[in-house]
Amino acid sequence: MAQLNEASSLYSLDTEYSADSVEFCPFENYSQFLACGTYQLADSKIKHSEYDHEDNENNNNKVSSQPKRRLGRLLLYQIMNNESLAVMKETQRIETSAILDMKWSHQYIHDQMILALADASGKVGLYRLNQDKSQLEAQLDLVILYAINDDNKLCLSLDWSNRLELSNNRSIVLSQSDGTIAVLSVDGQFGILEKNRWMAHDFEAWIAAFNYYNTNIIYSGGDDCCFKGWDLRMDLSSSLFTNKRLVVIINIQSNPHSEHYLVTGSYDEHILLWDTRIMRQPISDCHVNGGVWRLKWHPKKNNLLLSACMHNGFHVINVNCTSDINNNDSYSMHNITSFMEHKSLAYGVDWSYSQNLAASCSFYDHMIHLW
Repeated sequence: MAQLNEASSLYSLDTEYSADSVEFCPFENYSQFLACGTYQLADSKIKHSEYDHEDNENNNNKVSSQPKRRLGRLLLYQIMNNESLAVMKETQRIETSAILDMKWSHQYIHDQMILALADASGKVGLYRLNQDKSQLEAQLDLVILYAINDDNKLCLSLDWSNRLELSNNRSIVLSQSDGTIAVLSVDGQFGILEKNRWMAHDFEAWIAAFNYYNTNIIYSGGDDCCFKGWDLRMDLSSSLFTNKRLVVIINIQSNPHSEHYLVTGSYDEHILLWDTRIMRQPISDCHVNGGVWRLKWHPKKNNLLLSACMHNGFHVINVNCTSDINNNDSYSMHNITSFMEHKSLAYGVDWSYSQNLAASCSFYDHMIHLW
């Protein structure tokens, strides 16, 4: 894999608990705030399930009959810049259940900036970002904690429907460890109503995501090696399409800049680019030498993609489109920048919305880096 540039860390810190999710606030004048989600077993010596983020290789420990306590913390940092130096200051920590995923709403809800968390106790939490009058400090306040299921089913991923200002629809799609997908409506007063729930996959539903241009359409990937599409206007007992990839799809994101394109990442170390009008096969394939846990399109550039590749660090992927004399388009993806300073599983990653900056976090060494 060609590699043109290797990024260097500008700042790093220890999150204490294992870190698996980082999200920059997307709102103008607030993009200096970075949220981090963590996941920690109360006793990490024995593996109990695949959700414990343990490697299966050479692990012969027996599974206990007692479930492990999965602890978490929501951490809020403020990025402060001094010439070429970027520094992270922790402004808040909140004890939670283990956090599997989190996303900011990209539109205000009731004039509030809202962060949604999916946790290991089967709950979704909505937190508002409040900043004091001095404009120097901020904190996250819990608005609502909504139980999707009992403690035996983990919420594995979430996505907001309102990435683009195309409608007043404010919904969250959740994927869960029993294979179900749920869609929740969030009203202006932060009431939550479950609109849909269906069995989407035979095993864990690792990821679910909206088509940002048509939020009636949802994509999902599960441990049954199926990549599926769903239409909320139709009977959800059957999917729009089912693509059996023979590998587990673990991340999906619709391109917020280009209507018909989305990417998927999987355990087989491939990033696939898809045209949503023709879902029989991908239109481009990029091998990144690591299971692709997270993918993030650049907030302003439609051809840049940020990837967290588990055993092979973090990479910036350039997505190219060329046309021949007959106006037939062809696509290619290649790595243009890598960040390899993490010493453990590469899980969480995000772009800054105002600076040429990325944040990444890794699991066993519980580190965050700015680069």
